[in-house]
Amino acid sequence: MAALQEVLAVLLGAEGEARSEIEESRNEAERVVRRAKDAFSQERERRLAAAREQAKAVLDLARSAADAEGGQILQMGQQDLDRMRERFDENVQGLVATLVAEVAESYRRKAEFLGASGGPRPGA
Repeated sequence: MAALQEVLAVLLGAEGEARSEIEESRNEAERVVRRAKDAFSQERERRLAAAREQAKAVLDLARSAADAEGGQILQMGQQDLDRMRERFDENVQGLVATLVAEVAESYRRKAEFLGASGGPRPGA
């Protein structure tokens, strides 16, 4: 019977040791899972940060391109305005002279008509 008790004690000791090893294995597995989740979370955050930086760079580039295009449009508009002013300045004297001549001719014809028809004469 002593042998039986000895065997029972060894078995109980082995069972306790197995439980300890199982518990240790569970704890180690939980740590591995936790580390894997943390690593996954950190990788996800790193990728999100990289995506944010890339989006920011794209927006900055688009903003810069839009600013440059706006500047070009403004410059082209200013050049068009300058050309219109130059053309106006070049043609204004001739236009005014033509208008004055047309108005003078109109008054001359009216004066002739009134003089020929016996109507009132200027200065009379």
